[in-house]
Amino acid sequence: MRSVINPKVYSSCVKHHILSKYFYGGVILFSTELIISWCLAKLIEHHKNKFILAISILPSLLLFVFTKYQNFFTTFSLFNPSTLKIILPLGISFFTLKIISCHVEIYRGNIQAPSLCDYMLYVSLFTQILSGPIMRVNDFIPQLTSAKFNAEQARSGAFMIIMGLFKKLLIANMAMPFVDKVHENISGVPALALWMSAFLYAVELYADFSGYSDISNGIMKIMGINVPANFNSPYFASGFRDFWNRWHISLSSWLRDYVYIPLGGSRCSEFRRFVNVMITFLISGLWHGTGLNFLFWGISHGLLVYLSPKIKLLRSQLVTFILVMFLWIPFRAVNMTSTLNYLVRMFRDFNISYGAINSSLRLFVLNSTSINYALSLFTGIFVLILHDFFAKHDKDYGAVFTFMFVSLTILFGRLGASAFIYAGF
Repeated sequence: MRSVINPKVYSSCVKHHILSKYFYGGVILFSTELIISWCLAKLIEHHKNKFILAISILPSLLLFVFTKYQNFFTTFSLFNPSTLKIILPLGISFFTLKIISCHVEIYRGNIQAPSLCDYMLYVSLFTQILSGPIMRVNDFIPQLTSAKFNAEQARSGAFMIIMGLFKKLLIANMAMPFVDKVHENISGVPALALWMSAFLYAVELYADFSGYSDISNGIMKIMGINVPANFNSPYFASGFRDFWNRWHISLSSWLRDYVYIPLGGSRCSEFRRFVNVMITFLISGLWHGTGLNFLFWGISHGLLVYLSPKIKLLRSQLVTFILVMFLWIPFRAVNMTSTLNYLVRMFRDFNISYGAINSSLRLFVLNSTSINYALSLFTGIFVLILHDFFAKHDKDYGAVFTFMFVSLTILFGRLGASAFIYAGF
């Protein structure tokens, strides 16, 4: 008797089989890398040698380069595309930096090599592997033995989780559709809409990434482990040096301690200091992505970090925010061509006529549902600014903001809209 197989069922089974192969293959690859890296960490502890240190971070660095930059290799025919089909491991950008910092701290004698269990827990910690923060090993390992439940700390952690969900579901997810709509048709929308989208993407990225950090740090706090803050009102920065002291603090401090200072930092000639800054931010750009747009983003930030102390105008809060907003455009654009098209049209075609205003607003407010989205979004932004203002002045209105965060998120939050942006890095 001939059996009949439903094509949809068959297709689903094949997809699950392929995905399971990638999943288990990824687990085996990741576990193997961690075990090899741990063995090398123990070797560093007993033989503090720069050559051994370099060898110890080489496997993680090679895995990161070959998985993240495989499109580059295939584009320039350095490898046969059919033999280089590697799925990017989840969180590889973050656990690679963790492994490097751990090995360097062991080499410097600041910490002993942890046990295999503690090492694997540190590198693959579930709250941080997706989008950070990049917690230092000498902050994490000592807390494992002393961590215990504390009611006050748990309350603080729960508030951070609520605030993080508020940022993600109400602000980031609300801003996303407007931004996506503009980037899908850069050449066909009014220049005013490009400006509106640039502002909203700056809002979306901050709410999305800082929201994830709040949730991650809140979970850790409930478990009795304190994680340093990853954001400190970055859009109120005065200059780009101040901005990087407030934005993605765990990454900027990592780059400072493991790239900028080892290169010589500021304890050298003016030209050498300029080179050190540029190399640091070039690495930052390449860590985030492989396209020329990320290279442009990194180089631009490096130049502005170097110039900010020298030019008073660049230390204005308003000017800093506007320049940061402009530089998020290559961060969001699909490539450098889209970035240049976006930036050129912002200025070349800009006008504030009634027609331009009407056409731009119609992109964002098409019907009553979109109006509700827009009102909810800007209400969320206002509440978040209010919270940051009171927090900056040490005013504790935790209960009030908890009520506002919860009620606004339940009433207007956009669920299931997207993954966290930095999960892509």
